[in-house]
Amino acid sequence: MSAVKVSVVVPVLNSSHSLESCLASIKRNNGKYQYEVIVVDAGSTDVSMEIANKYADKVINGTPHQINRNKGIANAEGEIICFTDSDCIVPEKWLERLADGLRKLNKKDSKVVGVGGGNIPLLENPSLEELAISLAMRSPFISFRARNTANYETEQLVSHNPPLNSACFKWAIEEVQGFREESGYPEDLDLDAKIVNRGYKLYYLPDLLVQHKHKSSFEKFARQMEDFGRKRARVNRVHKHIAGLHHYGPLLLCLMLYSPLLFIPVSMALANALYMSLKEHNLRLFTPIARLTLSFYRNYGMGEIKALRRNER
Repeated sequence: MSAVKVSVVVPVLNSSHSLESCLASIKRNNGKYQYEVIVVDAGSTDVSMEIANKYADKVINGTPHQINRNKGIANAEGEIICFTDSDCIVPEKWLERLADGLRKLNKKDSKVVGVGGGNIPLLENPSLEELAISLAMRSPFISFRARNTANYETEQLVSHNPPLNSACFKWAIEEVQGFREESGYPEDLDLDAKIVNRGYKLYYLPDLLVQHKHKSSFEKFARQMEDFGRKRARVNRVHKHIAGLHHYGPLLLCLMLYSPLLFIPVSMALANALYMSLKEHNLRLFTPIARLTLSFYRNYGMGEIKALRRNER
């Protein structure tokens, strides 16, 4: 058993539909590290806390309707903090591989303070709608190089590791004063931007994938994309060094939807739908993926426009 202790922080809000599977998968990680599981609740009104008390070592009441990872970190005894979400299932050896990967890279280069892996869709008897959403999120005309859906084949330097599958030294998180936990702000992008801006490095670890459940309806997808667009525009204004022109692709395509250039986003949506449905050998996916692609352009772009117009930071 390694002398290094690891803490796993899981934020929760009315997650009873997925929480037990998530926590059970974490508890199957019986490797060389001593670890604790910390659940931080944001005011659940379902049976999430009953499930949490069954599996977690610490259950903490956080601020209602916030992510609350900072409270989990403040109560953590581990030198390394691992993160996942309540709608994820982690693989066996997940915790050990994150901690080993971080320590190995840090030993070679002391500036490496965080690592992360990828994710794949969690699909259990999915409807056509759910299947289309999981595929659309990873399609070339929607992902726009987004790190949260990227799965790379090699170990590499990255600017961000989504906290559904990541680990970081506790001292590094504390040095940049943790997450900026504020409604409507991308606290995970902000944290990593602060870490990188301080001169530290983050790495991606290949072949370390968690299963992640996506939104289950077109309406939920649309709301989530608008929220993502707004958050991306906000963090880009605060951390200009992480902003890329590709981040504003959806904004431009959104504007085209209301202009004589309408044919451009429509053609891209149809091309995306044809590519993905042929790739999956399922032509029934054509219509929902085309619809989701256009929804992404409109709603993500609208989220960016709203944040920029309101000068949100």
